[in-house]
Amino acid sequence: MCGATRLRLACGWASLLLALLAGRPACATEAETDSTRTPTLPSAHGALLRSAVLPGWGQYYNGRPVKGLFLGAASATALTAVVVEHRRIRSAPTPEEHQDRTARRNSRLLYFALSVALAATDAYVDAHLADFGTTEMQVEMRRGKAWLRLKATVP
Repeated sequence: MCGATRLRLACGWASLLLALLAGRPACATEAETDSTRTPTLPSAHGALLRSAVLPGWGQYYNGRPVKGLFLGAASATALTAVVVEHRRIRSAPTPEEHQDRTARRNSRLLYFALSVALAATDAYVDAHLADFGTTEMQVEMRRGKAWLRLKATVP
């Protein structure tokens, strides 16, 4: 596959991700809530299904767009590698090379499946922990001393 085709494929994936991530996340932010309404928390199953359909969508639904963009890009890259290797199989000069390219394609397909599973699991866990609270960590190092302070607010 030539470089121009790869670039078009990468741009297509990026534009699809940006189009899907352009909407608002389902959970409300602190600035949007008033004292009479409680913020709506994301559904764990909804986040799981969204991220299983399109990796990164569930993270955006949970209010974590940077993580969603990262996981979506990782899955898109893995899927692009599968497509590229699949197209190279047909042009293998020898049966051994055909077998090697098929094995590489299958390995890259496994990486894609793992990235989708990771994104779906992460979205599910993030949705469950949406109301967990805040955690602060502070590390201080001085000459001859080092200590760690952890502060957690649990509802």
